[in-house]
Amino acid sequence: MLRNSDKTMIVMMVIAIAATLFHRGLAPIKENLKKDKTLWVLLAITGYALFAYFYHGGSSREIRALIGASLFLICFPRELLTQRILLGLTLLASSLCLAYACYYNLYLNIGRSRWPINAIPFATMCATFGIVAIAQLSRTASLSVKLQAALALTLSLTAIILTETRGIWLGFTITAAIILLLKVKNKGINWKYATIGLAAFLCIGFIAKPQLEQRIEQTQTEIKSIASGNLGTSIGLRFQMWKLAPDMLKDNYILGLGDKHALRFDKLYNQDFVSKKLFNFQPAHYHNQYLDKLIKSGMFGLLLFLVLLIVPIIQSKTLVIERKHQLIGISSLFAIAALTDVPLNHGQTLLTYLLLVCGLANHHKTSKKNNC
Repeated sequence: MLRNSDKTMIVMMVIAIAATLFHRGLAPIKENLKKDKTLWVLLAITGYALFAYFYHGGSSREIRALIGASLFLICFPRELLTQRILLGLTLLASSLCLAYACYYNLYLNIGRSRWPINAIPFATMCATFGIVAIAQLSRTASLSVKLQAALALTLSLTAIILTETRGIWLGFTITAAIILLLKVKNKGINWKYATIGLAAFLCIGFIAKPQLEQRIEQTQTEIKSIASGNLGTSIGLRFQMWKLAPDMLKDNYILGLGDKHALRFDKLYNQDFVSKKLFNFQPAHYHNQYLDKLIKSGMFGLLLFLVLLIVPIIQSKTLVIERKHQLIGISSLFAIAALTDVPLNHGQTLLTYLLLVCGLANHHKTSKKNNC
């Protein structure tokens, strides 16, 4: 979890690809290209991103992550990602997330704006691991699995709170509620463990009360400022960026602006469409993945982004219940997070999303006994 850690991950992917080809040959490639619809979407997005990059510029980090994920997922044998392996990885990732958040927030007492990884995408990763853990808390799971999943959930939830990221708090809460409703519908909830989990959740909230109160008070203050006409707050600046989208898009709806969005932004400032405070902020993105895709990549880019969110949910219909809930949860979380941030613009969160949804989406009911 260091700066430019996505570059390190790309190197590790290259090593993994070489090892897979050496050990298994081309068989996984043929299988993945034949069955994985999410992989097809990813390849289409990568192709369009390369075209857009050379046509009007784009993020080299996003291109690097897309190419790396595409090559890795073409070669990755999906049967390796069993629920047991996934649970172990989730527990490890949640532990590292909490250690990272505690180190910078509590031990070094460094503000989240100075963390090596931007706090919002970091919180998105923490929330993703928490959602995966919730999905594994099924009635039929063994006691060992329930304890490991509960521990992973507790660790990741604590890390989310320490990031002080309001949008992800909301996204995680809504997504967790969606999964719990699905579990109620499928009669997959053990109410005794649910009560214990709720008690643990309240305990974590009590321990993190200072952080929660501070962000709630800040939100209330910002809302009052916006109501009085002051749009210079964190939330207010977001409103300004969203309102600016139609003017940014003028005559560029199909392919978007790419890197030229900055020139368009400056032009609108000179025409008094942009406030001085927003101009000084100089946004690299527009704090909404849907609008950001539309502005930079046009209708084609936005459509591909929506397909990337929707296809895993469609594929989940053929999966065993735990994987179904995991896929729905991950896609829902990123869809909600995209309302106030750009999770798929960051290399770390983009890779996390792609590796999980593609890894989970290709396990069908016929392979249920291999998922344990």
